[in-house]
Amino acid sequence: MRRAVASAGLAALVLVATGCSSPAPDGMPAPMPDAAFSAIVADKPTAIGISDGDLWPSCWSEDDALYTANGDGAGFGNEFSDIVMNRVSGTPASDDLTGEALALGDELGQVWSGEGFSRKPTGMLCIGGSIYLAVQDLALDFNAAPAATIARSDDHGETWMWDQTAPMFDDGVFTTIWFADYGQDAASAPDPGYAYAYGLDGNWRDSFSDAVPDPTELFLARVPVESVQDAETWEFYAGEPGDADATWTDDIASKRPVLIDERRQHPGEGNNDDDAGQTVGVHDLSVISQGGVTYLPKRDRYLYTSWTEFTFEFYESPTPWGPWTLFLSEDFGEYPWDAERIGGYGTTIPSKFVSEDEKTMWVQSNVCPCAPAGTTSYWFGLRELTLG
Repeated sequence: MRRAVASAGLAALVLVATGCSSPAPDGMPAPMPDAAFSAIVADKPTAIGISDGDLWPSCWSEDDALYTANGDGAGFGNEFSDIVMNRVSGTPASDDLTGEALALGDELGQVWSGEGFSRKPTGMLCIGGSIYLAVQDLALDFNAAPAATIARSDDHGETWMWDQTAPMFDDGVFTTIWFADYGQDAASAPDPGYAYAYGLDGNWRDSFSDAVPDPTELFLARVPVESVQDAETWEFYAGEPGDADATWTDDIASKRPVLIDERRQHPGEGNNDDDAGQTVGVHDLSVISQGGVTYLPKRDRYLYTSWTEFTFEFYESPTPWGPWTLFLSEDFGEYPWDAERIGGYGTTIPSKFVSEDEKTMWVQSNVCPCAPAGTTSYWFGLRELTLG
């Protein structure tokens, strides 16, 4: 297994999101109206060791390691795969991060939808000493996600098991899944009997080809921790966004969104071949995408980190079901990016990398080398985020 050490040093940039008022007296940018806090984030992610791949959903296990899965790369190992499971030790603040690959490919999941699809990791859960990995089928053009299932490991990521007869979710309904991150072994969960999972329909982000509808709604489910892999025991949020008390249904067709955001970033004609350096579908981007939700117990706040091809879209909420308030919308501009200031996708905040006072944390994000950005961050990369 390949092992590597993190590099240090991140230059920070004050982000004042669209719609904010002038900076607050203490130097922090003023929050958006009704937001609980403001944010400062570094310009670009710093490579953590010698790793290869993207997405990197993660969870913090009882053995104090961070388990994280990448797509389309070798991870912290030497063998390329569409999906790899890795173990990461240390913290970026201590500059002692190391990683190793544990399992890959058919050891982690299967493709349900036939040719033209590959496996992608979308979410992870560490609870009760077990590790769960949500795996979706994703079209090779990245524009449809028709099926998903969840694998489990009881030996810290070495071997994995799942129902190999059928996916847990199909027909493009709730097929991009990630779990609320409640800290080490989910110790900070206010409702420890349940795991909470977020999901998107159709695709993991804006469907550039419009093969499926773009996701503009975020959904929520809960499942007893002893039956995470049994879809029959899942319940879905069925109330209004931000209701004081949650309403649940076991009928997935009756689920209701906890967040609706129909904004579009970079409006335009799209698919413009005359725009040198542009990728297909870079205009009119929907803002709800595969990211992560991390709980901050001292603030009693949930952070949802979303993104578009060119922007970060970060929200906060006092409950898993809302109300969600946008607190950062940062536009990195269209390609090509400056090598010192880049955006990224698959944004998550691993709870292991949140400071004890919950003022600083690290955002993991990636940039594909296929993007005409003039730069890339196609590895396990972190940038520092500070909340005011």
